[in-house]
Amino acid sequence: MSDFATYEQLAALDPTSTAVVGPEHLDLNGHMNISHYYTFGGRAMWSLNETTLGMPDGYIAERGMTTFTAEQHLRFLAESHAGDELAMVARAIDRGSRALHLASVVLNTTRGQIACVTETLVVHVDFSTRRPVPFPDDVAAKIDAALADSADLRLPISGALGIRR
Repeated sequence: MSDFATYEQLAALDPTSTAVVGPEHLDLNGHMNISHYYTFGGRAMWSLNETTLGMPDGYIAERGMTTFTAEQHLRFLAESHAGDELAMVARAIDRGSRALHLASVVLNTTRGQIACVTETLVVHVDFSTRRPVPFPDDVAAKIDAALADSADLRLPISGALGIRR
């Protein structure tokens, strides 16, 4: 038996973002195309960055820092079709001094299923040099608080990505 969070546990959380699958999201197989899972999952993780992790849209202009995506992994668990309502739950999974592991679970609330898990490894960089730099103390504290807040919630991640120690 898995110790990952269930659909019911994840659906009880406030979603980071929501969407409805439209005909423009479908591929020739009649289900949502991979690119839209990336888009919806990525938007949810960016929203988490802005609202919870201390790196809003103005982070580059105000502090001269940002994050660059280094690696991503998608795990498909169920199909999504036109008209299906989706809720994305994004959380920080782990961090190092200059890297952050994020995940977004795409819940198909119409069908009551976990549709996809998007994992992303981002590197914190100085925007002018485009080189990795440590998270500022205040941002690191917000990330650590977010990690602590969701410590009991085991997202169904693949284990393919992680912070190097």
